[in-house]
Amino acid sequence: MLACASAVAAQESVQTAQALYASASYDEALAVLDRVRDQPLSPSEVLTMHQQRALCLLALGRAKDADAAITAVVEADPTYRPDASPRVRQAFRDVRARVLPRVVRTEYSEGRRLYDAADWEGALAHLQRALLLVADSDLGDAERAELADIKVLAEGFATLALKANTPPPPEEPVPAPEPEPAPPAPVVPAVDYDRIFDGTEAGVVAPVTIRQDMPRWTHGTQQVPRVTGLLEVVIAKDGVVESATMRQRIATFYDRLVLEAVLAWRYRPAQLDGRPVRFRKTIKIAFQ
Repeated sequence: MLACASAVAAQESVQTAQALYASASYDEALAVLDRVRDQPLSPSEVLTMHQQRALCLLALGRAKDADAAITAVVEADPTYRPDASPRVRQAFRDVRARVLPRVVRTEYSEGRRLYDAADWEGALAHLQRALLLVADSDLGDAERAELADIKVLAEGFATLALKANTPPPPEEPVPAPEPEPAPPAPVVPAVDYDRIFDGTEAGVVAPVTIRQDMPRWTHGTQQVPRVTGLLEVVIAKDGVVESATMRQRIATFYDRLVLEAVLAWRYRPAQLDGRPVRFRKTIKIAFQ
């Protein structure tokens, strides 16, 4: 009963602050919200408290404090936009343009962590949220260009997480063969279309490159190496890279960039007898 009473009191305090704000009693509303912060609040109540604080601080002209309150709102709910005056909406747009790139990176990092832990559903939720925020209209061209690499990586890992999270279709029962009166004729060995081909087999048409962008050498303090790297990729039947291995390394940081870049590569898959098949491809990497 005490816990319920505390929750009701917190709700009434937030409502009291909203009523004081509506009557232009901004200082009194802030005092109520300061007391509310010491009470146990639900996530929705915390978000409402930050929203109301931001509105009160903007009304009082306390720009620095308002900026911090708006930042807390955006971090709690990056998609929130207030239904308020043009001045308030502009203040939120300015903060969102500054904070959203950091939120995008946080969402992507959490998505990668969950992907590495094989939590496909959780990873997909964070990666899709990162992609949604990259497309947000409050981001300028400079911020969107800064997030271009993360967008490509998030799309690649989201595709892989969705594929891993989709259960395979149920196998159809195979009817038992009917008995034959005579011994069967010799059977030509069936082609295993699920194996990985490498182009040495007869009739295999190699994959066609659609997108295969190599990352730039960004390590300014380290001289571009003169070695030739060897990258081995396995291209799946749908044209995405299924796996990648550096057979001959170049540099630790650059090898990592290459292995992340392959997630965005696309091919027209290899074919055998008109059917798409998996294919192992070796790529030489040399700097000119």
